[in-house]
Amino acid sequence: MRRASFVIGWATAFLAARAVASADDASPPPASSKPHVHGPNGVTSLPEHRAIGWKMDVLDGPPFDLNVYRGKVVFINIFATWCGPCREEQPAVVAFANAHADDTVVVGMNYEEQDDKVREYREKFEIPYPIAMDRAGKILRGVYKGDHMMFPMTIVFRPDGTLSCAWAGDRNREWLEREREAALADLSY
Repeated sequence: MRRASFVIGWATAFLAARAVASADDASPPPASSKPHVHGPNGVTSLPEHRAIGWKMDVLDGPPFDLNVYRGKVVFINIFATWCGPCREEQPAVVAFANAHADDTVVVGMNYEEQDDKVREYREKFEIPYPIAMDRAGKILRGVYKGDHMMFPMTIVFRPDGTLSCAWAGDRNREWLEREREAALADLSY
């Protein structure tokens, strides 16, 4: 019995040492190893090759209608005011929206929060784009794949209104720029 324990212990230590050594030798993949995260990526139930038409109320503005923006790339940034990663990514989204105000549409989308909380958030981050309000929670429940909602989530639509990509988790400005270019270039769908 002692011999079996010794062999098992030795084998475990040997394998652990090899794993550490190979982890030290491995270089991380480059940040742009996957330049375009095409499609729903397991985070949304939206169809990939059919134009989407959403209509929602907007915080302090005219109603939002996704169909109005045909011909432009549209970024929908789904957030919650209490979400830490949403707050971390917000400056990058604002900078991206400001840089592309003439050729790309950015719309924030909030899920079931009070208008005053969303106004405070908009003011704090100086958000220049409209914020669609899913006050009843009916639209976004049908967007997420699975039973749980993830914040933030970014959905990118091609100029023809079809899904270019969806991603859960905070994104940086480089990712936003890359996905904009991919949506513009990907007009063959």
